[in-house]
Amino acid sequence: MNEVIMGLYEIEEQAGKIMEESNMRRQEISEGYHRKREQAAAELKAEMEGRLTILRSQLEEQKAEEIAQLTQQSQRQIKALNESYQKNLNRFAQEIVERITEL
Repeated sequence: MNEVIMGLYEIEEQAGKIMEESNMRRQEISEGYHRKREQAAAELKAEMEGRLTILRSQLEEQKAEEIAQLTQQSQRQIKALNESYQKNLNRFAQEIVERITEL
């Protein structure tokens, strides 16, 4: 009977050790999963920041090009207006004088 009790005690002791090892292994797996998840999140964040930097740079270039085009277009329009004004200055002056004298 004593041998049976000792056998049961040894079985219980081994079961306790197995449970401890199992808990330790589960904790190691959980920590590994956490590390991998945090690493993946950090990599994703870095990738997204890189992509955003590239997009910002592209948008800045596009904005600069559009501003340059609008500036050139405005300058051409101003030049055309000035040329038209210079070309028609005498006619405009005559029309103004005629209108004033008609009254």
